[in-house]
Amino acid sequence: MKYSLHINITIMKKVLFYTLLFFALINIAGCQKSIDPTGDLVINARDGVGTSLIGKTVYLYDNQYDYDNYLYSDTQVTDNSGQVRFEFLPAGVYYFECDFENTYGETVTISGSGDVFEGNETTVTLMP
Repeated sequence: MKYSLHINITIMKKVLFYTLLFFALINIAGCQKSIDPTGDLVINARDGVGTSLIGKTVYLYDNQYDYDNYLYSDTQVTDNSGQVRFEFLPAGVYYFECDFENTYGETVTISGSGDVFEGNETTVTLMP
């Protein structure tokens, strides 16, 4: 009888230990900091002398193929500082372009690309 009681207490201690360990591991896993899987792309559009291009449409392309085939994924119009912000983009390389008229009345297209990283903001100045 005494031996049986000792075995039951030992088993109960093991069950209690593993139960507490299980809940501790659950708590540790729940405390992990998650990284935002998206980033922002800020584009400053400027003309040839560095003046902000206000009220111009900036076209965003998700990849080189889309850029080559004019398949834009988003557009935004520049604000009073010549800036647009594309938010919550999945990490990757993006392509963009903007048209404006120069002092001779000619349409000029400026284009570029930029890397977007998880949890970060990428700023690019777009000039001819």
